[in-house]
Amino acid sequence: MKSSIVFILTFIVALMLEGLVFPTSLIWYKPEWTLLVILYWVLALPLKVGVGIAWVLGLLVDLLQGGVIGQHSLTYVIVTATCATLYKRLRMYRRWQQSIFIFLLISMNQLVGFWIDHYTGDAEPTLMIFMPAVISALLWPWLFVLLRSIRRLYSIQ
Repeated sequence: MKSSIVFILTFIVALMLEGLVFPTSLIWYKPEWTLLVILYWVLALPLKVGVGIAWVLGLLVDLLQGGVIGQHSLTYVIVTATCATLYKRLRMYRRWQQSIFIFLLISMNQLVGFWIDHYTGDAEPTLMIFMPAVISALLWPWLFVLLRSIRRLYSIQ
């Protein structure tokens, strides 16, 4: 019961951060908050958080951002499945090594999302699509420490 409440609260905070409005000139510097929180919980507790939760949160992000319904669900499921497959190996890495892998995962998220946006006519090719992955990878060590301390504080296993 306690773990469910903590999961829900961390996801609500991530969705609130995802909903922050950035100026148009800074939109590429917005981290993927919801995906970062999903990836943390998949690494920490892969039997409790997985593809199903990623799919639901992806739908909520789609509704929040007003994009193509299912776009974030698809990308979150792909990234979460990849992370869940490799979680044992990723746990052994140092934080900076995990950040590199987080960069790759979120880059994959950005590429699939860009492909969908480009197919629907909403995006033009630019290398700036990777900037959220860079920002998210830089935030990963601090977010990891914060969420781990919350998990340990409430003894979630």
